[in-house]
Amino acid sequence: MRIGLLVLSVGNFGNKGFYNLQEVGLGKALGRKGHTVNIYKCVHKNQPDQTEEIAPNVFFHPIGVSTIGNNSVFRCETMLDDSMDVLICFSDIQLWTSRVYRWAVRHHIKFIPYVGITHSTSTSPLIRTVINFCAGSAYNTYKKTGVMVKTNAVKTELTQKGVTDIQVAPVGIDSGLLHNDYRLTDRDLLKTLHLKQGLKYILMVGRIEYDRNPLDVVTVFEALHESDEKYRLMIIGEGSLKEELSDNLAQKGLSDYVIWAGQIPNSEMWKYYRASTALVSFSRTEIFGMSILEAMYYELPVFVMHAPGPDDIIVDKETGFLFSDPQEMAPAISDCFGKEFYGREIGEKAHKRVLERFSWGDAVKTVETRANN
Repeated sequence: MRIGLLVLSVGNFGNKGFYNLQEVGLGKALGRKGHTVNIYKCVHKNQPDQTEEIAPNVFFHPIGVSTIGNNSVFRCETMLDDSMDVLICFSDIQLWTSRVYRWAVRHHIKFIPYVGITHSTSTSPLIRTVINFCAGSAYNTYKKTGVMVKTNAVKTELTQKGVTDIQVAPVGIDSGLLHNDYRLTDRDLLKTLHLKQGLKYILMVGRIEYDRNPLDVVTVFEALHESDEKYRLMIIGEGSLKEELSDNLAQKGLSDYVIWAGQIPNSEMWKYYRASTALVSFSRTEIFGMSILEAMYYELPVFVMHAPGPDDIIVDKETGFLFSDPQEMAPAISDCFGKEFYGREIGEKAHKRVLERFSWGDAVKTVETRANN
């Protein structure tokens, strides 16, 4: 089949080379099944838009668009190939979803929405109100087409909104981006990353923005460092709250124990997962959590807040740890690594769960089934 993957959202994340892009992982998996895949990713109109073949018969097309917030202003007639058989749309509650659906119907193209969020998570009450009101057109489309969803939480929410044809197809990890012999190189990693033997590195990965609640790490790290001076905090990512986070750490006298790594190419991230003691995440709205999946694959114990994605990925206290209150996190980390072999067992079970449950295989099967119905 000739399959298109369209990502309508335009955000400040997902830069190619610095993130394990979901549309690329799914596209490659479909390509390995013999399909020809064109990935259309909406980007800000001033960004480069050069097409690239990223795998055999898998083509990546950045499309420069105007935006309303993170909603692309999308023109199907000039931006998409109407000879495709199937269009998988990473649609969520994007304003242009229903227009893309109508275009697909006119060109006799099977339209498959892939949904990870059903309401706005903006910090602005006005934006949340407007987007949630406008999302009704997307829900009406989903009632006609049925949907693939990324988590059980989204399935529950869409069911409450009257959508009946729903299949859960979890996000997978792109096997082509994984460093498979990671266990063989641990002895050299600390030296390579200029880290010190014997210290305990707490890793936080992601955008330093309000929706990620990054300031919560200050209280957690303060408690950890008071319990054991060997703890260090390593932060990978950039964002508008970076300066405030830095100031808060300085006020607690913790600046000398923090490593700001900035942005790291995805091809190098495995080294940081393997060199760290634990991964922490504070988002309460995490749609899925690719850095959590990656950390689990590399056997790094994860300590994260309850959210739709982590709640599906993690079996609490078996393959990772889930929290309702960040105040509970520091004691849990100390307890985990105070028990001989416990952290190692958690990491091994997490790795196994990723391999068994979070490849792109289920999503590919769902796409093929829906395409043929």
